[in-house]
Amino acid sequence: MLGNRSQPDLLAKYRTGITAGEAVDEIKTFLAGPQQTLNLPPMDKRTRKMIHELANKFSIKSKSVGAESQRRPILQKTKKTTYREAAFDQALSRVKRHYSSQPGGGGGGGGGGGGRSKNKQQSSSGRHNLASYQDGEVIGASAPELGTENRGRTMLEKMGWSTGTPLGTSDNQGILHPVSQTMKRTRAGLGQ
Repeated sequence: MLGNRSQPDLLAKYRTGITAGEAVDEIKTFLAGPQQTLNLPPMDKRTRKMIHELANKFSIKSKSVGAESQRRPILQKTKKTTYREAAFDQALSRVKRHYSSQPGGGGGGGGGGGGRSKNKQQSSSGRHNLASYQDGEVIGASAPELGTENRGRTMLEKMGWSTGTPLGTSDNQGILHPVSQTMKRTRAGLGQ
């Protein structure tokens, strides 16, 4: 395409995927800048739909290209495309409110795809996969310690427990460290 020589390579910038917030920042930069088209990297269906709705509010032509996990939106300015920061922030808050009020992400959308995807994790892309546990990863390994305001911790402390001591009576030699649970995605090695 002509006129895209200065367009940054967002696929290289967001190798591991793009979040909704990062996509919104890229759209804001796109609207304020001289570029006529913006090729966003692959993202999950919900984020893509939010991007299309936001683009529609500013008369930006938008379409999604690619298959399954590589599906990504392409935005193109039109003659009616305008940008004012206050209007952008207002439209963004409306779209965010719409998506935060609906747990599934804004309702209907396209058809089901006929069950072609073998694994839901494979059909989505980007940061969504990073949020889920990988095979062999310890579940909750990066979880912070419960704070002092936590009801369960407060109850245990009232019964005499303190950090570094086992649960139970003082003569109890129970475990000092929690039992770790390792993620297993496949069925291989689960028995006969």
